[in-house]
Amino acid sequence: MTHDEIFDRIRAQFPNIERADVPVKDYLTVRIDSKDDVLPLARWLKSIGFDYLDMLTATDYLGPVDMKGYIRQANFNPFLPEGATPEIAPVAATGYPYRPVIEHLWSFVSIAARARVIVKLELPREAASVPTLSGLFKTADWQERETFDLLGVHYEGHPNLTKILTPNFLQGHPLRKDYVHVKDRFDE
Repeated sequence: MTHDEIFDRIRAQFPNIERADVPVKDYLTVRIDSKDDVLPLARWLKSIGFDYLDMLTATDYLGPVDMKGYIRQANFNPFLPEGATPEIAPVAATGYPYRPVIEHLWSFVSIAARARVIVKLELPREAASVPTLSGLFKTADWQERETFDLLGVHYEGHPNLTKILTPNFLQGHPLRKDYVHVKDRFDE
């Protein structure tokens, strides 16, 4: 199936879905407007042969990284001479569409048809929440926990939405652009 054929089938079932302005690589990339479309679309894609959830992730588009969020050591690069200052303050890219959203992405694969559909959804940063797909795809379980831990996206109905990569005492979500590290017992 070609991208156009797959997209026509999706549009016939979900008329409000559009192609994304910026596709992921050369894959068919669609954008949905509401988190209410996530579960019906995922179920439908699975029913037509997109039976593998390859990946899910999210990106924070707030702006450039706040360097206060990183633990830095003087001259951490052993290849730099003593006294060198490798740190460069982040600069906002002019013309880049920064916005206060978290963009969620799912990658559905049909191994038999050798096809992939990327689904994007913009979520508000204050209430980043979507339905879980862990009941449909076993691969969603840990990937949703990782995205919850690192970006703070809440998955409604997830059976075990707990941290998976960071310790329980860590405050905040390290991949958010406004993350600021709070000193803990492991800091010097």
